[in-house]
Amino acid sequence: AVVSTQSTGDKKTRVVMLKMVNSGLVKKINGIVSSGKESVIIHCDGGRMPGKDVAVPVECVFKIHKTSLNEFRRRREYLDSRYTGMVSNKTKKLIEVWALKEVNNLNRLRRAGIMCPEVVAHRKQLLLLSFIGSNGVPAQTLHEAVFSSDQLKSAYEQLLAGLKVMISKSKLVHADLSSYNLLWYNGVLHFIDLSQAVLIEHPSALTYLYRDCQNMHKFFQSRGLKHVLDAKTMFCQVTGLEIPYNDDTSFVAAIEHMQLEEVRNFKHGTSATDYAFETSFNETLHAMSSDSEKEEEDEEGTVCGEACSSGTVN
Repeated sequence: AVVSTQSTGDKKTRVVMLKMVNSGLVKKINGIVSSGKESVIIHCDGGRMPGKDVAVPVECVFKIHKTSLNEFRRRREYLDSRYTGMVSNKTKKLIEVWALKEVNNLNRLRRAGIMCPEVVAHRKQLLLLSFIGSNGVPAQTLHEAVFSSDQLKSAYEQLLAGLKVMISKSKLVHADLSSYNLLWYNGVLHFIDLSQAVLIEHPSALTYLYRDCQNMHKFFQSRGLKHVLDAKTMFCQVTGLEIPYNDDTSFVAAIEHMQLEEVRNFKHGTSATDYAFETSFNETLHAMSSDSEKEEEDEEGTVCGEACSSGTVN
């Protein structure tokens, strides 16, 4: 299939996609599944890891970040300690940092057993992910899906369980959770769009989490689910924190105080040191720095990094 330069953001991204086809990592590019102001999603057929007898998912998608510089500047607040010193005023590098952030966040969720897309390969602003859906038809978002009462209850229970694990094991807060970035497929809830997710050590992590809980409370309440936890109770349940305030103003003030004092007394899970920092991160950072001096490698360099060399992305 022919994918236009406009849809991929730039010609070099299209070259990388075609190199993945030539290497056998991708069998065929089928076409655009969705396109928005932040990214374009292109369906493709998975092949095999180059040089290894390892199959990739039968159906995959290219996710191409195409965020503009102005949009990205509004998102700098979502950059946590992992990305200190990586931000520049170059649009291309900013987008690459955002894509790298999503790769690392998805890998954290996968290691914790949370349902989300698998990262097959990553090159600059381009991600190759497993496809959630079948025969080229993507799974519905939570917003689109039609639920029976039992299915709605199951989705809600899976959400609460997923948030607990995300905090206790992945040490992450989604920070942009809504019914539009949760997928419902074969009775299973999947988390997507993790580029803005932050570590719980981020100075606004608890504020973001409370906002996520408010969004989820509104959605499930609007769908008529009985016994939906209010946002404050949901927040306390998924974190294990006890905040004895019923009014919103006092509750938010308590959260802000915890963040200011760096209080992270989560009852669920283990210490943050149990999650080693991504082993490939420093190598990726070094590669990104080197690229500013070797831009021609966009067309001649490694296409899929750790995924091609080891079969996994850490």
